[in-house]
Amino acid sequence: MKAKFITLFLAIFLLSFGTSFAQEVSVDNIDGLMWHNQPDSIIAGSTYTFNIRFNNNTSVNISGFTIPFHVYSPDGATWTTTTADTTGLLSKSLMDGGLLITYPDDGSQVNGSGADTLTFGGFVFFNPGLPPGFNEVSLTIQIGPITDDALMHGKTICLDSVTFPQNAWKWVEKGQPDIIPSWDGPHCYTVVHELTDTDDDNLVPHTFGLEQNYPNPFNPTTRINFSLATRSEATLTIYNITGQKVKEYSSTYEAGPTTIEWDASNVSSGVYFYKLVAGDFTDTKKMMLLK
Repeated sequence: MKAKFITLFLAIFLLSFGTSFAQEVSVDNIDGLMWHNQPDSIIAGSTYTFNIRFNNNTSVNISGFTIPFHVYSPDGATWTTTTADTTGLLSKSLMDGGLLITYPDDGSQVNGSGADTLTFGGFVFFNPGLPPGFNEVSLTIQIGPITDDALMHGKTICLDSVTFPQNAWKWVEKGQPDIIPSWDGPHCYTVVHELTDTDDDNLVPHTFGLEQNYPNPFNPTTRINFSLATRSEATLTIYNITGQKVKEYSSTYEAGPTTIEWDASNVSSGVYFYKLVAGDFTDTKKMMLLK
């Protein structure tokens, strides 16, 4: 009985520890993958955004970090550029008195001609940083457009973590040992060229969907992507925080992806909501304008 009690106690303790003190970096979602029915594929000519989630399920504030990522192709796929940005609370923390450094690896250029390594180095000086329990998308990495050439068909593009500079993958809390968060990569995707792929069904979206706008926060323009499973009448409406309609786009759109660019030059900073209605499909998301 005593042995069983000890075993049960240890199991509960370890489970609780793992749940309460997880430090994780993961790909939350990838804007652009919803356009077709091949979840591990990307289409030549398109641009994709990796949304990177930070989960600080610890009892400390994270006041700094260096999180380097490696965007590469093992078989020669090319794309125009690789860009990176912060979002959400992390972006606000840095704006309120932090410092963000983003730079490519020595010996490579961020242009898709080879391996592009992006290092985020962030330090928050005048606020708590990432608080205990913080769990949201914090970084974005955008690649593309993928070179629109039949030679790209079947090639691979990957996102993974790296340790450049040496021992760079870490979160920092003043006076505490560095935290080494886990990573769920690598993430690799096959390039599909529409004129080369003979299976047209793979290129037609089978669901309606609304993506998170990019960039977010933004000033003064942002792009909103949505997809339609069939040719449909659709309405995209933008509301302010009080529920007042500030902009509406309504038309009949073809099946597949559609991008709406909203210019918010004539409205004030703040939180806005955008809602897509297409047949029985309805979805709403939030965005932030910072001027």
